[in-house]
Amino acid sequence: MQVETRPFRFAGLGLLFAVLLICGTSVAQDEAPPEAPAKPAVSTDADASTDDRTLQDRFNEIISEVNTYIETVMFFDISFGAFKSPKLDEAGQPEKDEDDKVVLKGPGLPFTVVFLAAGAVFFTFWYGWINIRGFFHAIAVVRGKYTKEDDPGDVTPFRALTSALSATVGLGNIAGVAIAVKMGGPGAIFWMMFLGFFGMTAKFHESTLAQMFRRQNPDGTVSGGPMYYLDQGLKSIHPVLGVLGKLLAIVFAIFCMAGALGGGNMFQANQAYEGFHAAFVADKPLGEQVMKDMDLDQLRPLLTDEQLTDARKDDAQSLDQVRAGLGEPQVRAILTPVQIEATLPAAQVEADQAKRATTKYRVSLGFGLLLAVIVGMVVIGGITRIGAATSKIVPTMCLLYVCGCLVVILGNLDQLPGHVALIFTEAFQWDSAYGGLIGVMIMGFKRAAFSSEAGLGSSAIAHSAAKASHPAREGFVASLEPFIDTIIICFMTAMVVLITDAYIAPELANETNGTAVTMYAFEQTSVGGWFPTVLSISVVLFAFSTMISWCYYGERAFGYLFSLRFVVIFRLLFVFCVFIGSVTSLDPILGFSDLMILSMAFPNILGGIFLVGMVKKSLKGYLAELKTQGS
Repeated sequence: MQVETRPFRFAGLGLLFAVLLICGTSVAQDEAPPEAPAKPAVSTDADASTDDRTLQDRFNEIISEVNTYIETVMFFDISFGAFKSPKLDEAGQPEKDEDDKVVLKGPGLPFTVVFLAAGAVFFTFWYGWINIRGFFHAIAVVRGKYTKEDDPGDVTPFRALTSALSATVGLGNIAGVAIAVKMGGPGAIFWMMFLGFFGMTAKFHESTLAQMFRRQNPDGTVSGGPMYYLDQGLKSIHPVLGVLGKLLAIVFAIFCMAGALGGGNMFQANQAYEGFHAAFVADKPLGEQVMKDMDLDQLRPLLTDEQLTDARKDDAQSLDQVRAGLGEPQVRAILTPVQIEATLPAAQVEADQAKRATTKYRVSLGFGLLLAVIVGMVVIGGITRIGAATSKIVPTMCLLYVCGCLVVILGNLDQLPGHVALIFTEAFQWDSAYGGLIGVMIMGFKRAAFSSEAGLGSSAIAHSAAKASHPAREGFVASLEPFIDTIIICFMTAMVVLITDAYIAPELANETNGTAVTMYAFEQTSVGGWFPTVLSISVVLFAFSTMISWCYYGERAFGYLFSLRFVVIFRLLFVFCVFIGSVTSLDPILGFSDLMILSMAFPNILGGIFLVGMVKKSLKGYLAELKTQGS
């Protein structure tokens, strides 16, 4: 069946062309590498009118406004501030903003996040806990027990699973878990696994629908996913619902395209370079370099009273006696590079920062160009080549990462029960330091959504292309994804972060990069001498596999909105964004893409609720078929 032409196709293509033109011009004007932070000079009338903003400045200004609007619409607090309290200043008085309104702090209940979690729980009850009942059958399907060569579709169930896993098993399991523990405490892991468990059924639901309403393209390939089952599925129930379905499908496709270019692309490229830079480019911290040339008499006075107290073996000793009794190896082990750097002249620190920034920027240009070329070579091949690539990459990098985690966990097996207990106790602490029970729960739900993508509908696009003689069969395959990436791999990462206390390390007090927290955790273990380098390579592979899968998701959404005949435009834009993500700091873009990806859950679950009867009927028919076959 031919993909129908969309009425706003040419307007959309013009918009994409404009984005390419503007971004290309911005990059050309932003050739100079970034400089170290400098004090702002007093502006004159002459230069006040000159727009010397960088590419990052322009992104920040526009995207921040968009983020604020989207958060207001899609992530409003359904508790209406019930869990918030006034933020107090140093004098104990409530702080006020520019409009003289009291500033509130504390967790909220974001509508879309709560809607996602509630939908996953509802699906699990509706389908009779199929995530448990069908677990071993799903494994049998992945192993190819029921697959035939002449089954309709483009790829095998195993390749569809690895394509979907490549977009979920990745930085969400490395960086996302570390951020969840750091910002939400150990209890956030419980809520991540909670949503991962119920998310197994959400994946079953949406992937079964994707198989039921997939369509054949003129070139013989298959298109499917929420865009199609929301559109055609609701229309098949009633024409009035068809109007709602069309609207939900369009909204989902827009969210999916934006999320693919942001969180599925630029964030991945950015973190891939960060991992590469940390392992192969970055010099040791300035304080560590300087400490090498300092003798014992220079180092001893830098020890703090707290450090000396911790090092004291006899309470009768004074701190001066402890200081005098410490040998050079002990002093060097206690002092941190941050302490040394704090004693250096500001000019020396600023010069070092400028040198590092220049080096990092120049290397990022080559890295970004190379990564863009490699991604382009893969994504042009479509889902068949993506499946071939990810079916090799994903199992390898998962095994590599899991082995590293197991080495750390098995080496600290005596600590495992205590940290598992900590996860459960912290998950239900109403007065937790991490925002109370609600704050910990919401943090866990958010990170689980990015980790498994259950309920978002993205992986259903990949599963729609799988070879399957029955729609429900592929639904069983999809249900394994949250179990693998959220219940197994995320739990292992959490154990490494907890065992090493990386989430409360003073050196990482202001660190917001989850990859850096996880790397720090591994550096404190027996594998610290070599595994951080392996982890850096894994980060690049995780990011690469995520990008090629999200490109497929985005182009299918593009094809639904416009036409697959012009899909090469989206692919070129996607490859261009790989380069942009590698060389630019993208905090607002990441916030935008995060919002887009999470917002996909609203149209997907809302429309999916109307279709649960169809899925249940398909499930009953499939189980009856298996019973007849004696399987």
